[in-house]
Amino acid sequence: MKALVWKGPSLMEIEESPRPLPGAGQVLLAVEDSGICGSEIGAFLGHNELRRPPLIMGHEFSGVVVEEGPDVPKEWDGQLVAVNPILSCGQCRSCRKGLRQLCASRKIIGVDFPGSYAEYVAVPVGACFKIKDPLVGSLVEPLACGVRAASLAQIEAGDSVMVIGAGTIGLMAARVAKSKGASSVMVVDTNSTRLRWASNWGATSVMNPKTEDVLALVKASSSGEGVDSVIDAVGSSQTRAQAVAAVRRGGRAVLIGLHENATSLPGNEIVRFEKQLIGSFSYSDEDFRRAVVLADGGFLETSSGWLDIRGLDTGQASFTEQSLGSAPFSKIILRSRSA
Repeated sequence: MKALVWKGPSLMEIEESPRPLPGAGQVLLAVEDSGICGSEIGAFLGHNELRRPPLIMGHEFSGVVVEEGPDVPKEWDGQLVAVNPILSCGQCRSCRKGLRQLCASRKIIGVDFPGSYAEYVAVPVGACFKIKDPLVGSLVEPLACGVRAASLAQIEAGDSVMVIGAGTIGLMAARVAKSKGASSVMVVDTNSTRLRWASNWGATSVMNPKTEDVLALVKASSSGEGVDSVIDAVGSSQTRAQAVAAVRRGGRAVLIGLHENATSLPGNEIVRFEKQLIGSFSYSDEDFRRAVVLADGGFLETSSGWLDIRGLDTGQASFTEQSLGSAPFSKIILRSRSA
């Protein structure tokens, strides 16, 4: 089969790889659509400690079941599915609570196992969720991330929310925040085209820190108090500090971006003003199920130009474009099947 293999920093190559065989409890998927995630861009550049080359990445994807492994009912044959890429032990305290993302033994498709940047991928049938549309199915995983971040932010009707980063997860989080009744959803990004997509997705205001004083605008719009919650979908030292500065006393800053590891934050300000910092990694089982329902119900906009669909053989160029920040699209989808 054809596969896009990450060979090392800034290098992707199309190779012929053996077609996977589904094991017990697994199905073989003919991959349809796979999204490029920010964490994979970091890995492409050599900045992600979880991934090691050579590796077939890809964890945001949809596919059609073409073969069932032992003990898998034949009724799965031909089903179009989205896949929860987080695999866990299923027995620990976190797993029993549906928090498999916190399992100490968790593994991730596309990180610890070959992923979806290929024509075929083998996955556990228990990770599969039936979906109506392959493109929408490839967006379920980042939507689930947005669902979790908005949930941890405890957004209520009438709240003010700031989302830093208008990439896919930032857009998803902003849309979920709006659906929860937030009266103000501000989105911050340095890419003016992405900010336009944010406006189309329901942001009530957008800000570019290259040309605007974001904190001054936030304070001015909130009588100097700051917003109720901030979701940082970038994860740099600068954006994390901005999140803490922008949130009001007693407010919540949810950190979901993974751009940098070490970060210096104003501890006294966090303590004195009881500002809550919350880490958000991927999603719980319920978050993923909720994302499937939302996606299948038409929650996502796929025709407004915020994403671009390309062939698997454009992988090197697409990753380079995204890593340089020159891509106007918030999401690039790699399509494994022929058009």
